[in-house]
Amino acid sequence: MDVFEILSSLFMLICSIFGTLCALVFIIIIIINRQCHTVNNLLAFNCAVAGCITSITYICQSIYQLIDIGNDILCPLRGFILHTGTGLLYHSLCVIGCYRLFVTVYSTRRFLQTNNCAISMVAIQWFISCTFVVPLFITGKIQYQVNGRICGVLMEEEWSFIYLISIAFVFPLIIIIILYTKIVKYMKQNPFSTKNSTNIPSQYRRQSELRLIRRICMIITTLFILDFPKLVSFIATEILLLPPWPYMIRVDRMFITFGISVTMLVNIIITDDVRKVLTSTIMKYIVPKKRVQDINVIKMPIV
Repeated sequence: MDVFEILSSLFMLICSIFGTLCALVFIIIIIINRQCHTVNNLLAFNCAVAGCITSITYICQSIYQLIDIGNDILCPLRGFILHTGTGLLYHSLCVIGCYRLFVTVYSTRRFLQTNNCAISMVAIQWFISCTFVVPLFITGKIQYQVNGRICGVLMEEEWSFIYLISIAFVFPLIIIIILYTKIVKYMKQNPFSTKNSTNIPSQYRRQSELRLIRRICMIITTLFILDFPKLVSFIATEILLLPPWPYMIRVDRMFITFGISVTMLVNIIITDDVRKVLTSTIMKYIVPKKRVQDINVIKMPIV
């Protein structure tokens, strides 16, 4: 292994560990605190679980790269979990977008906002996410990539690669963009009145919805930008017929691991209940120590 391969593997390992820690913090807070057991937090919890699974798998993959084991018997399985987890993350964000559409545009249809509806959407999403890679796994399309020292679908397998990126990345992004475009369009066509005091709760709800939409769009934009190398590589090698860059696969995986870690951090920040619990827990242990230090400084005798 050369210097770039070692540094890229270490970068992937660090990003994956950070993403796993953020996801685990989110999961633990949701499980322990009953006040966090809401539908919105359930969907964010689903996103954290997807990120946790993918990050742990990338940790294992990074360690295998550093050890330089090569093509072992578990290689196709790791590739299967990597593709499944990445698709699961995008699909979970798509479910969140669907629920925001139900709450905002179809707010009068209460059955679409119930726990049963949310759980059904999550169940369907998990079924799709866990099965769309199965045909590639069974047919042996997930192979060891020598240049990147990683397991996955080769770009040389054109139809398999197009199928993979379409189900895992392209279609979810298109659906999410359509959902949030419809939500923003609905809000512009139905502005709330600031003159009528009786509409204050509704006004606050609309403002909260718009703030949440901006936050979710920030996540989607981050994922789209960070997965951009995969699209560039495919266009360059398959359409423009340019010779592939040997390190392109590693760069792509570096961007993905970094994107997942950022997404897990943003997931904590934009989920108000989780952020408040985490902030209060941190302040509980930091503020008393700071006060004790201040008291000790005040009590020091003046010489």
